[in-house]
Order: sequence, then C-alpha cells, then structure tokens
Amino acid sequence: MKKQAMALAALGLMAGWAQAQSSVALYGVVDVALERIKGETSLARVTSGQQQGSRWGLRGTEDLGGGLKAVFLLENGFNADAGTMGQGGRLFGRQGYVGLAGNWGALRLGRQYTPMDDIASIAGTKTYDVVSVVPIIGNGDYNRVDNAITYVSPTVANTVFQLQYSLGEERVSTDPSRRFGQQVSAHALYAAGPWTLGASLMRVSDADGTTAGQQPRNAALLAGSYDFGGSKLTAYYDVEDKAAKKLSLLGAAVAYPFGATTVSVGIAQARNVNGSAAAASDDARLYTLQASHNLSKRTALYAHYTRVANDEAAALGFNKPLAGSASSGVQVGIRHRF
Repeated sequence: MKKQAMALAALGLMAGWAQAQSSVALYGVVDVALERIKGETSLARVTSGQQQGSRWGLRGTEDLGGGLKAVFLLENGFNADAGTMGQGGRLFGRQGYVGLAGNWGALRLGRQYTPMDDIASIAGTKTYDVVSVVPIIGNGDYNRVDNAITYVSPTVANTVFQLQYSLGEERVSTDPSRRFGQQVSAHALYAAGPWTLGASLMRVSDADGTTAGQQPRNAALLAGSYDFGGSKLTAYYDVEDKAAKKLSLLGAAVAYPFGATTVSVGIAQARNVNGSAAAASDDARLYTLQASHNLSKRTALYAHYTRVANDEAAALGFNKPLAGSASSGVQVGIRHRF
C-alpha cells in the first residue's frame, strides 16, 4: 500500500510538472451586426464579423528547456449570422501553424497572416476600414497565405522584424503558372511610448494564376500612429502594382475617447483604382465615421459608416458599386470576446 501511495504521489507530481511546462488556451470572438449597404441597389441584412472576425481558436506552448518553446495556433473563422464556416469552408481558415520560439525569435510553419497585414492593422482592417474597402493587396488576397515559412525577430530597439516566404499553391513544374501565389514579404514594426510605426514590402511572384508565365505584383505600405494621451492620430500610405499604373492610397484618421466610447473620423484618397492607362479618371475618395462603446472588457457595441465617392471609371464600395457613382454602408453591431 505504501509503495502504491508513493507511486501515485510521483505520478501526481509528474502530471503537475508537465502541466506547468505547457499550456493550451481556448479563445474566440462572436461579432454580429445589422447592416444596410448601397451600391447598384440597396440591401439590408444581418452579417458577421464586422468589428472583428467571428472566430474560435486554440493556442499553446510547450517548454522544451534551455529557453526553447514549441508553439502552435489553430484558428477557425465562422459566420455567426448563419452558423457556417468562413474562409471558403476551411476548418482553420484564419490561421494554422506550428513552430519553435526562443530568445532568438520564432520560426513558424503553416497558414499565417502576412507581415503586410500586420502593418495594415495599424490603419485598421475592419470591413468598413479604408484598406479593406479599396482593398490593398496586403489586406486583400494576401492578408493570409498558405504554405508559409515565417521568422519573427526578438524586439530590438523597440522594433520587431518579420520575414515570410510562402510557396503558394505548389503547382507542378509543368504548370504554365506554376509560381501562382508564391510571395515574399517583410516588415519592421516600432512601438515605444505614444508612437507606433510600421513599414512593409511584399512581392508576389505570380498574382494571376491563369495567364501563362509570371505576372508579378509588388507593394509597399507605411503606417503609423501617435497617441496624444486623449486623441490618437493615424496615417498610412500604400503603393502597389495595378495593371498599367500603380494604385496608391493615402489616408488619415483621428480617434477620440469619451469615457467608454471611442469615436473615429477618417478620410482617404485612392488613385488609379483600376490601374488603367485610359484617360478616364479612376480615383476615389473615402470617408469613415466609427464609434465603439465598451460595455465591459469583453463586450462592445459599435457603429460604422463608410462612404465612397467614385470618379468616372472607379467602382469601389459596397453591393456591386457602379463606376462614377457613390457607394455607402452603415451598420450597428455587438462584439463579444471570450
């Protein structure tokens, strides 16, 4: 009996030690809004993931000793308005990676956000934010990528560096567009005191996938914010390949807190939306008004309004926007984190 008791005690100590050396956390967001959008026609609907994408996820670490850790993250996106999976029905369509981390940084393998999307988040990547309405490539087709290898540096002089390479669709060598989706990107993100500053570069080897050969696309994004202790000013500039001309986006927003409520107003100018070499103007101006009220640390009510004024050949906005016409969207919603 004494031996059995000692064995049970040893097992208990081992289980406690193992638990202390590793951790797994469940987290998530449920976000649903009432929305009315106006483009070619008007549409009222209930929609999911407008302030933050609805999701649930598992993240974990294991201490391997010597300052080395194993890390993983599995994140599922879903549509709370209909109970369906997001990201085209993928189980872990938002992220799914595993890697190693230490005082040298972290190396991750799998489906991940791109470094440029991280910098875009300074400007805001909600559905009604300008970089989503345009959208820029780093927050559009390449905000997340498959088959990615990512290195994240430790913080050096208040700056984190990130470098990523993704293998794209991994098509066979005889495919005429075998490098479709392959991309390399990097960023530098500085955060100290009231300042947050970021810069990112991205090159997609072939952004077409159907036309034989390579149709590369390059992009650069600068974004920054300054917190005055009350109001917060954010500005951003993006330039990227788009047909014959380069698309550019310049914008700014100011946010001001009123107790538990924060109100933000923004304006932006998008040039060469289609990248057309034709004489017709394809520029657009975008205006945003947003408010968020915290009911608690985890629950918030919000309202968003975005209006897009399109020039003759531009068609940005909501619900099949028409070239040369204005498009707009307004929504009110609730977001809960767990």
